[in-house]
Amino acid sequence: MHAGFIYANSEVKIVDNNVIEAKNIKVVFSVRKGLLKRIKFAAVDKVSVYVPRGSVVGLIGESGSGKTTLGKVTLALIKPTNGEVLFQGKNIFKMSEKEFRYYRLNAQYIPQDPYASIHPFKKIGDILIDVLKYHRLANSYKEALEIVKDVMGKAGLNPPEKYLDKYPFQLSGGERQRASIARALILRPAYIVADEPVTMLDASLKSSIIKTLRDMLYEIHSSLLFITHEISLLQFFGRNTLINVMYLGKIVESGCINDILSEPLHPYTKALIAAIPIADPKSRETRKLILKGIAPSPLNRPGGCVLSDRCPYAMDICRKEEPILKEIESGRRVACNLYA
Repeated sequence: MHAGFIYANSEVKIVDNNVIEAKNIKVVFSVRKGLLKRIKFAAVDKVSVYVPRGSVVGLIGESGSGKTTLGKVTLALIKPTNGEVLFQGKNIFKMSEKEFRYYRLNAQYIPQDPYASIHPFKKIGDILIDVLKYHRLANSYKEALEIVKDVMGKAGLNPPEKYLDKYPFQLSGGERQRASIARALILRPAYIVADEPVTMLDASLKSSIIKTLRDMLYEIHSSLLFITHEISLLQFFGRNTLINVMYLGKIVESGCINDILSEPLHPYTKALIAAIPIADPKSRETRKLILKGIAPSPLNRPGGCVLSDRCPYAMDICRKEEPILKEIESGRRVACNLYA
């Protein structure tokens, strides 16, 4: 730790084992239909997510599943219609100004788009130094510059001197995302949300960026909510990484990635895994599961189970009653009537 610099999570008091607890979250949006009429729909519907201290939790699903909305709720960027989010045991939406400032220091965001998330008219070094200046975490410009160089090097922007005076348009997509990671982790926060951080990058860069993020997380002992539609990316964080599978605002299955990849339970999870590209043509046939049609709009979510209109195993009860997410074995939960 640099002299005179207090990192965000160095002050975190251990209250319980979870850094973030999102309980029974519901987020209702409304859209205009016609000139005067507005329709309400639940982007996230009664979802609970827990992020244990020093761990990585995956949130997986297609576009429109509600995973980004849920991630932003845990960062207080969106206020839920119902439910609560606890940081170190305190409701983030009922904190005092002092408590919320402390929470904001310890909760950071890595957005999806590296081209739109960084100020286009500021140099990379100035962008990172501004973060330290805003939070008053360096006693001098020299000290701030030393911290910035250290973080840039760990984020893979080597040598740092090469990038300090560059503007974002002078960087590649991978370099911009590394700068975005450095900006989030320079405060050494206790909790980070990474929202599809490598989706817009070439396949050759994805593993390198993920490994950089993983190594920096382990060094500062931060917790991560990793949002993605590529389940295979979470394997870089370890075989016991906890993942939650979302579909149309609901969590349909959760468990460690090793168990889910080897034996998925929910039909939607099976379809996600079947979509992972593999080299052996014979293996493709054994993993094939075709869901009917395409995912409906959240405005037209089916009754009962959210997958009932597409599931090849759907029964009458699936169209009438919504299955509850229940634990069927240690560490495995699924919301499906096949396991009732």
